Amino acid sequence: MGFLVNTLSIFVVALAIVFTVYVNYPEPPLSPLLYQWQSSGQHMDFKGYRVFYKDEVTAGANDITVLLLHGFPTSSFDWYKILPDLRRNVRRVIAPDLLGFGLSDKPRFHTYSMYEQSDIIEALLKKINAPKVHILAHDYSVTVAQELMARQIGGKLSFGSIETVCLLNGGVFPSLHRPRLMQNVLRMPILGTVVSKLTNYYVFKWSLSEVFGANSQPSRDDYHDMWKLIRQKDGYRVMGDLLAYIDERHKNEDRWVGAVRTNRIPLHMIYGPSDPVNPPPFATTYRQIIPDASLDELAQGIGHYPQLEDPKRVIELYLNWLKRRQAITQVVFNT
Repeated sequence: MGFLVNTLSIFVVALAIVFTVYVNYPEPPLSPLLYQWQSSGQHMDFKGYRVFYKDEVTAGANDITVLLLHGFPTSSFDWYKILPDLRRNVRRVIAPDLLGFGLSDKPRFHTYSMYEQSDIIEALLKKINAPKVHILAHDYSVTVAQELMARQIGGKLSFGSIETVCLLNGGVFPSLHRPRLMQNVLRMPILGTVVSKLTNYYVFKWSLSEVFGANSQPSRDDYHDMWKLIRQKDGYRVMGDLLAYIDERHKNEDRWVGAVRTNRIPLHMIYGPSDPVNPPPFATTYRQIIPDASLDELAQGIGHYPQLEDPKRVIELYLNWLKRRQAITQVVFNT
């Protein structure tokens, strides 16, 4: 009996040590690429929180400003593969990390809201004097773009005007959105808190990999960089709070779907069809609901992150659409 008790005690102590080390394991260092990304950015104060953003003025061929808005659970770094061609074609590129993401502050016990994220974008664009922007938004930020469109349509946009909007795979229609298993778990009141605390690189990689196409998975370096940006400032601890956007989309469906149905702002969609979050019925529904729908569908096998899975095709389609809208006069690609 004593042997069993001693063995059990040793096991419990060992388990406690392993758990303590596991949950307090230090975040990975910045890679050279991430270090360069961070060093070339700036921070804005928003109600006491620091919001990271990149604001690049380039020698682009066309005098327009593109605002890049990222998805969940990643950051503005998602755009790094399309930036070279984008810089050649536009004069200014702005890429913020929304509150709770990337290199921005990630307050715990905070009520994250699409309205607040939209307020942050308005404040940023006023601060840096960017009165007219062309929005390219993905996933989570598709809803931020919809809210900004609703504000412009209602005459309540404060920074100037949205010239065009292009959306990449995102939950435009709440009824078609399919949250992944990990997202549903993280949303649970108690279990979600425990799971977020236990999340590590391997759990993150497993959960994110399922939304990419089988043959267009991120590289090992990309996974590490994405995890580093989530791990920064203990961001993995707030992922459940950030997922409040799923319920928020349903509550505000009339406002946000209405914004894209008005046909008041030039709108385009670039869609990866192998997306389990917004599965193929999405494209059909989009064409049915959006008047004179403008949509480019990527090759089979491209999933939820088109800008990372097929960056050359995404930037080609985006720039050619801007040219058709007469927003730009020429398209320049790296040869």
